[in-house]
Parts: sequence; C-alpha cells; structure tokens
Amino acid sequence: MGNLTRRDLLKGLGLGSVVLASGGALAACSPNENETGGAAKTSSQGSSYQFAKRKSDIAGMTQTETDVLVIGGGGAGLCAALSAAEQGAQVTLCEKTSVLGGATMLSSGKIPAVGTQQQMDMGENDSVDACVMDIMRPNNYSVRPDLVRTVTEQSKDIVEWTEKHGAVWTIDQALYYGQTAHRMHTTADAGKGLTDALVASMSANDAITQMLSCEMQGLVLADDSDDVVGAYGKMGKDELAILAKNTVLASSGFANNPDMLAQYCPEAVDAFKMVAPGATGEGILWAQELGANLQNMGAYQGHAFHGVDNGKTLEQGIANNGGIMVNQEGNRFANEYTGYSELSPHVIAQSDNIAYLCFTDAQVAKSAKYAEWEAEGIVMKGASSAELAAAIGTDAATLEKTITEYQAAIEKGEDKFNRSHLPESFDGPYYAVKVTGEIRHTQGGMATDLAGHVLRADKSLIKGLYAAGGCTEGFSSRGGAAYMSGNGLIQALVFGKIAGAAAATESPESATIVE
Repeated sequence: MGNLTRRDLLKGLGLGSVVLASGGALAACSPNENETGGAAKTSSQGSSYQFAKRKSDIAGMTQTETDVLVIGGGGAGLCAALSAAEQGAQVTLCEKTSVLGGATMLSSGKIPAVGTQQQMDMGENDSVDACVMDIMRPNNYSVRPDLVRTVTEQSKDIVEWTEKHGAVWTIDQALYYGQTAHRMHTTADAGKGLTDALVASMSANDAITQMLSCEMQGLVLADDSDDVVGAYGKMGKDELAILAKNTVLASSGFANNPDMLAQYCPEAVDAFKMVAPGATGEGILWAQELGANLQNMGAYQGHAFHGVDNGKTLEQGIANNGGIMVNQEGNRFANEYTGYSELSPHVIAQSDNIAYLCFTDAQVAKSAKYAEWEAEGIVMKGASSAELAAAIGTDAATLEKTITEYQAAIEKGEDKFNRSHLPESFDGPYYAVKVTGEIRHTQGGMATDLAGHVLRADKSLIKGLYAAGGCTEGFSSRGGAAYMSGNGLIQALVFGKIAGAAAATESPESATIVE
C-alpha cells in the first residue's frame, strides 16, 4: 500500500477540507535528519528493553482489552479519546495523576485560528498562508512546514469541533504580538474552561473508560515483533496491562524531569517550573528505546515575567509599553519588546536568575494589573533613579546611567538593542517589580507523520503506536525559547484529534505513512 497524502487522511477521517501546500516533496516535509534515536532492534536480535515488555512477560498482571489506549489526559489525550470514540472505537484513557488536564489546564487557552465564525463576525481578512508564515517566522523557517500547515488548515475545524464538545471561544480584540491578523482565540475560563468542557463531554461518552491515578510504566510489545500491542503499569498496588489494537501516547513533555531538562534545555534548568506535574517525559523515553526519531528536543516555551514576590505570571504589557528590565547590577541586558518566551533565557542568565522590570506612570496608566500588584505589596518605588536603586538594592550610579541612556535613546528613536518601539518619555517617579524566567513546557519529542504515526529515523513506522501533544516534535523552533503563543495548544488539540481518529480506523497492518 502506497503512502497516503494529507488530503487522503483528512478526507478519509472526515476532518474537514484542506488546501494543500505547493510542492510537498517528502524531503521537504518529513522529519529532519535523525537528532536522537535510531532504527529499532528486533526481537530476533535478542533485544531487551529498559521499559518495554513482551506480551508473554505480562501474563501475571491483571489484563484488560480495548480498541484504542490513550496514555495521558491533557488536551491531546482528551481530543484523541473523543475522536477515537466518534469513529466507533472503545477507548481507555489512562492518566497517571489524579486529575485530567495536564498542560492544557495550566494554559491561557489561546490558539491561532483562521476562517472561524469569530473572525468573520469581526470582519477580519485572514489566510492560511499568512498564519503559516507568522508561526514559521520566529523559528527562522527551520521547523517542519507540513506540521504548521496542517494545524493551520485544521484550526477552524478544531474550534468548531471543540465547541460541539462544550468549549466557548472568543477572538482577542487586540492584535497579538507576532500575529499579522486578529486570529488569537481564547476559551472561556482559559485552559481550565477548555479542559472542563472536554472532560464533561468525555464523561458523558460510554465508549470511553477513564482511569485516573493509573501510572503506565512502559509499552507492551508482541512476542514475535516490536509492534506495540498496549502498555503496562500500576493502579495503586495493582499491576495491570491494557492490550489495545492501537496505542496513542499523549504523555506530555519533560519540563518536570530535571535530568532530561539538563540534557536538552540546560539554559532553562534554573527557570521557575510553571509546568504540569505529569510532564516527566517517560513516553518519549519509551518510544526512543524502540527507535523513535526524536526532534527539536532543545525547544521549549518560557515566560520572562514570573513575579518573584507574588508567585504569579506578571503582565508583559508593562515592558511592551516602554518598561525596561535591569539585572541586580543595574544594567539592561536585552530588548524588552520581544516575545515573552524568547526573553526568558535572558532573564534566567542574569545573577541569581533575577531581573527587575522598571517603569513609570506612563506604563502604569496602561496597565490592567498594576492596582493588583500595589495591593499585593510587590512594587518597589523611588521618586528618582537613586531612590529606586536603593529600593531594589542595586548601584545608584549604574542605574542612573542606564536610565539616562534609555532617555537619550527615546530622543533618538532607537536604543542600543535596536529597540524602536519606545515610550514618549521615561521620567520619574519610578517603579519596579522583581521577576525571574519560567519554563512552561518543552516543545520536542518523537517525530510523527501527519496521521500521528510514530516514526523511526529511517521513516518506518513503529506499528501500533501513535502520538500527539507535548511528547511529539513541536514546531516552535529547532531549539531554544522561540515560541508563538498558542503553538503548543493548537498542536495538542489538532493532532490529538487526528491521531485518535487514525488509531480507531487503522490496523497496524494497514497503517502507512501520511505525508
């Protein structure tokens, strides 16, 4: 059976119409050359695995069977389970923690979407091509365009599909940083609202069995091949194995795994961990030992504005509207008018991983959060630069020089970091809040094709295994903190839905690469 195209897949699964990219040679839209992993060993080579077990090895465990096993209960897993059930499959979803939602629950609930009713009601003229370019621009066009185009083409459908499952989307009235059109859609009550809606829909579906506090510990392989036939683990003190026609890994990234973070994202090790507790990367390791091709493992989403004194993510608008960041020595260190994620490693690299966001009444007047900061007592103040220096504990002469240079740059229209988006002035009184950088989730993992099949480096399939969400190859960057808001969530939702439908309608023997 020949390779399928994206058009074949989406038409066959009823996932909406698409507009295909021009060109589309396999070399242009397949995973990059092997970054980590390789061809899997076969059982005939006498291989033994750290995590995987053969079917004959689980004979003593309590066993159940299902059509589709979904491992992970975040946005990708919820969409995979719902989508598989819609295709007529019996589904078991295992979540190792006691609650569903994962990184989606912690998210802002934002995705970029094109052609929605919300955009039409606003009168926004947008296109798939424009959205694709906006997502590709921050990573210097280094990631797989087929992944980006697929989520963009399917963005309207995922908004409408999740609405049928109870989500409520509105379009942001402000033009979001890095976007050339009004396309950022936000769910009511952010990520929690989206999670609650999907969980409620899943709970009402008799075809889906939910197993919480169910910790899968590895994949189950056939005795005579490395085909995946399920997974095994523990639920309480009980050892169990769940056998399935197909298995979907939706097990999140590795931002909460110190060893993996140190290996792949060392500059983010000291970041504040605003991450899902379950983001410990084991699904990636399970697939890696079977030869899965890992890609973009150094990529992650950060946030440069974590309030040290209140433990909350602070408003970026203060910086966008002319605020500056200084380190403990009183020096600026980066252009503050940039993406919140891209700025995060710059903050973490400063002494004690600390910076101070400094601003004036001009920024206060445009802030939606300043009154809250004032009430929480986290704002340091000074009528002059010298008084502000005393309040934050930095050298007065250095901070005065920093502010004087910034004032001169405002007059000139450009500062030493080539920032030209500047306020009209930067005169006292002055204010400051203490910040550090966050890591929110990683953006690298196992490479998949456009149906969610997990790929080896030689582009062969690991039969019986699909993946979606934070454990898969992202498209924010090849490495580092470059990130367009909404990338992680839209990838989880769209590819969770696609992988679930494919897992429900294919057999391991019939599965073939979708380009």
